[in-house]
Amino acid sequence: MLHGMIARWCGGLTAACVMSVACLAGCSSSSTSATSAVTSTGNGASASASASASASSKAAVCKSAENLKASITGLKNVNIMANGTSAVANQFTAIQQNFQKLKADAKGQFSPQVTDLSNALAKLGSSLDAAKASTNAGTLSALASAAGSVVTAGTNLVTSVTSTC
Repeated sequence: MLHGMIARWCGGLTAACVMSVACLAGCSSSSTSATSAVTSTGNGASASASASASASSKAAVCKSAENLKASITGLKNVNIMANGTSAVANQFTAIQQNFQKLKADAKGQFSPQVTDLSNALAKLGSSLDAAKASTNAGTLSALASAAGSVVTAGTNLVTSVTSTC
């Protein structure tokens, strides 16, 4: 009975992952361009340096978003039946690392989406700990739900960031 429940759960997770991949596919980043304008104060070198730093910062944010997108895709592709909770744990760690880098690069931008992903990651961490402690239909269901929340919140953040790239 438990095996059948887990199989149904994995089938549902697969369907959710396919839908999320479709959403993320539309969020691919394109080349970054920056323009700089010389201010009328005659301080062209300073304005150009500022624009260059801004373009560099924007490129870092866009690259961090690409990395986060890849780790979210990795979570969606986890086969818990074949690889167990350790595979989810590995992707959880990758997402956390890429998320921290994106937050640092974004310097306070995208606050609502950052908060949403932070909350979703906290829930996934708790669900993962519970599933590791006692693997059963309830903990696996909670884990799948939490993973789906991370995928949704992460996709929303990536979409917001890439719309500025």
